[in-house]
Amino acid sequence: MQGMQIWVDKETGVNYLFHFTGYRGGLTPLLDGEGKPIITPVSKR
Repeated sequence: MQGMQIWVDKETGVNYLFHFTGYRGGLTPLLDGEGKPIITPVSKR
């Protein structure tokens, strides 16, 4: 089993790339062209 997913932190909106193969995986923030994290607006309830 292997794959990639984009995860979004529910509090900060920061986007992360999660890549996994078998029992191994890695997580890294997604960055724009200027090296800043990609942020998805999060609605506050």
